[in-house]
Amino acid sequence: MTEVCQTTIIHQEKVDVVKNKLEKKDFSDLLVLGKCFSDSSRIKISYALETYKEMCVCDLAEILDASIATTSHHLRYLKKYGMTKSRQDGKVVYYSLANEDVIFAVQTFLNLSEKITTKF
Repeated sequence: MTEVCQTTIIHQEKVDVVKNKLEKKDFSDLLVLGKCFSDSSRIKISYALETYKEMCVCDLAEILDASIATTSHHLRYLKKYGMTKSRQDGKVVYYSLANEDVIFAVQTFLNLSEKITTKF
């Protein structure tokens, strides 16, 4: 079975509605969010922070089996784009997901990843 139209029929009303809506949209934030989830280390960090709410850089580095420098790089990236926040307690820096919206987005993304199947 082919999944391509056998003939070309343009449903102009539908096309015009979507095009008009797209002209008013800015997807730059969505693209940044996609980049936050495009790296397995950042996904693991998000998962860890969703699980334990707050974790120090050292613990996250151990989870990633990565250096503290590499982990800090990922955390700075996530923080730069509003996904995480940090606080310092003495010599230890703790990270958490930035707010309830980010927590919801991470939970939704993780739930979706468990429910869809990819075939390569």
